[in-house]
Amino acid sequence: MKKKTLLKLISPEISRKKFIKGNKNFIYLLNKRLDWMKKYTKNKKNILEFGSSNCLTKIIISNKIICTDKNKNKFIDFELDMNNLKLPKKYKKKYDVLIFNHCLHHSKNPINVLENVSKQMIKNGSYVLINEPETSLIFKIFLKIFNHEKYDDNKKNIKKRNFWYENNSTGKLLFANKKVNDIFLKNYKIISNDLNEFLIFLNCSGNGVDTPYIPLNMFLLKLLDKIDNFLIKLFPKIFALNRKIVLKKI
Repeated sequence: MKKKTLLKLISPEISRKKFIKGNKNFIYLLNKRLDWMKKYTKNKKNILEFGSSNCLTKIIISNKIICTDKNKNKFIDFELDMNNLKLPKKYKKKYDVLIFNHCLHHSKNPINVLENVSKQMIKNGSYVLINEPETSLIFKIFLKIFNHEKYDDNKKNIKKRNFWYENNSTGKLLFANKKVNDIFLKNYKIISNDLNEFLIFLNCSGNGVDTPYIPLNMFLLKLLDKIDNFLIKLFPKIFALNRKIVLKKI
């Protein structure tokens, strides 16, 4: 039975309308979360996103991005399940960049997913760009209050059934102790591994859900972002709500 949550789930259509109709809080967050990826997608021909849902990456990053999701909707290019990769031969070893934006924690096993895409989808020198929730103290409180998904930081539970699925600690478990230039899974080198987002995340109005928020103009959102950066630098384990990672296939 699906547990009850205080958050109202919204469709990709409604989420997309928030952006198109000018919800500044939402626009600011998504631009911050995705704009950095342009450095790695520039001049790249074949880019694919997993778990696209509303496919706003095409608007923010590039209209060349192939949007996929395991659930069909009018915004995605084709259905693709990261837990069960079944690719036609023409798509194998094709992609220069893969994007996992807050979707890797919805996999049954993120390590297997990253190993599989390395073997099947990308060639040496290709990038995997990841955003994942960071289960700082504040985010754990948020998840508890709203009863939204789960987290489990305890690696001793890793063999339990569904340990990884909807585990918001996925990014932390995989990358918290990794440094730039570390080798990950023998398939990837870590190019970037940073923490960000606090109040701009909590006050964004939600992506796949609707959350309460205070509408702000761009000046105040930029100011809030600077406050976030200061707090996260001082106390990352308390305030950081997002981890961004860049992997390079080697």
